[in-house]
Formats: sequence, C-alpha cells, structure tokens
Amino acid sequence: MNVLMISKALVVGAYQKKLEEIARFNDINLTVVVPPAWAGSRLEKIYTDGYNLLVADIAFDGNFHLHYYPALKRIVADVAPDVMHIDEEPYNFATFHAMRTARKAGAKTVVFTWQNLHRRYPPPFNRLEKYVLNRADTLIVGNAEAQQVWQAKGDNGPIVEIPQFGVDPAIFYRHRR
Repeated sequence: MNVLMISKALVVGAYQKKLEEIARFNDINLTVVVPPAWAGSRLEKIYTDGYNLLVADIAFDGNFHLHYYPALKRIVADVAPDVMHIDEEPYNFATFHAMRTARKAGAKTVVFTWQNLHRRYPPPFNRLEKYVLNRADTLIVGNAEAQQVWQAKGDNGPIVEIPQFGVDPAIFYRHRR
C-alpha cells in the first residue's frame, strides 16, 4: 500500500521516529512530504530510515491557516498513493488542498487534528473545515477532548484517538542519584 503523508510538524527530527515505526510494516510503502523549514525552524533529518522523505517548498511559510504545497499535485501523480495522511488541521488551506488532490487521484484520506476546543471559524475557514470533515475517510485525534469536539461539529465518520509523538525513553529518562 502506498501511503503519502504531508506534515509541516515533521521538520522536527524527534517527531520523525513515528515514521520509521510506520515504515516497518511490510505492506506499507511510506512517502512523507515536509517543507524545508517551518516558521523559522529548519528541517532536521534524524529518523529517516525505511521511508522516502521528500522536501517540497511550501507557500506562505509560517501561516498556519493559509500555507500549502504547490507541488503536491505532481507529487501525488508520482507517488500514486492509496492513502494520503494529512497531518494538518481540518480548517486550514493545506488540508483542503491535499484533500482535493487526494480525492482527484482516488486516494483514501486520513486527517490528523489536535483541535480540542470547540471553535467556530469565519469564512472561508469554516467552509474548508466542513469540506474536509464531509470527505475524510478517517479522522485521527490526539486526545479524547478532540474526538468530542469533532463529533459535536457533526463528524459521523470513523474517529480514532492516537496521541502523537510521545516521549522517547532513550532520550528522556530518570537519572539515578
């Protein structure tokens, strides 16, 4: 199965560990698209074994609501994903753009969100959010509160709670004194 993930958060090297874990599944061919930088943080390449890491320019770097990947259509054509994992909030343009691109390519979509406060967004963001929620095949939430928010907003599709990133015990551990 070809899986394409897009994520600005994965410019952080420690966050890439989950990608190596996903790529360990024999039936997954993982490609991850990240920007060269996000809001001043340069891409760190720390955990990069077992998957293809593509660095693609991002439009509107640092703008959480308006950024997107201009080359995404070409990347999707090259990768031919069965599933696109969109690691962006449902109300931003990057998610909307990726969702439309994935649907045109016939890929299933998974959207990850941390949004655990019930916010009402003004146009056009409320329309982007509604478009995404009406079309996502699965929504992954980072905590139980986020699941409650999206159910209250009318998401009736599958919602799976999977906290992201966690803590690497090889890096963070208790020292004996």
